[in-house]
Amino acid sequence: MASAQPAELQIAAAFPTLIGRRQFHDTPQLNEQLASLILEREQSSPSQDHANFGGWHSAGDLLEWPGEPIAMLRERITESLQAMVQASTQLPESQARSAPPRGSFRVSAWANVARSGNYHRMHNHPANAWSGVYYVTAAESGDTLAGVLEFYDPRPFTEMVDTPGSPYGQRMLIRPVPGLLVLFPSWLYHFVHPSTADSPRISIAFNAAWRAA
Repeated sequence: MASAQPAELQIAAAFPTLIGRRQFHDTPQLNEQLASLILEREQSSPSQDHANFGGWHSAGDLLEWPGEPIAMLRERITESLQAMVQASTQLPESQARSAPPRGSFRVSAWANVARSGNYHRMHNHPANAWSGVYYVTAAESGDTLAGVLEFYDPRPFTEMVDTPGSPYGQRMLIRPVPGLLVLFPSWLYHFVHPSTADSPRISIAFNAAWRAA
């Protein structure tokens, strides 16, 4: 009698967390213009108090500011959000649904200016689908954690059991680079390590709330 063939082990990646990164290279002039607008606004507007410890946090109306640099940034955020939606709809969890998502995003954005000692506490962004950050300037050294955006594995207690390869409970670090745009699920907890440079690190953060059609 022939021996039975062993059943093939099927492996699926469940509960995926999509994080998008898009590095724009044609940004020196755009970033210079954005930095000028933001630093000028910093001098005339009080800082908002959210997750930031020190530094300057603008109101959430940055995408309503006038000017071509803001319009260009808005366009790039919109394109990147569409790419994240496309990636999400390719996941098996989304493919099982009969109809593609229909709706639109309501996007709000604000500027952050961080100098030495400033950081962002652990937080997330309730009531939004995606959040993100665009780096205008990055004054930090690549050899330290200064100014680094850090995400934690969202699954609780995964670090409590030793698993071969240590695939769970890891942190994800993103170093600020001018022209880098990062997108992530708004529920994902994150924080920003303290800055160490006296020169400003300027970033633009945003939220995208989904409104189903």
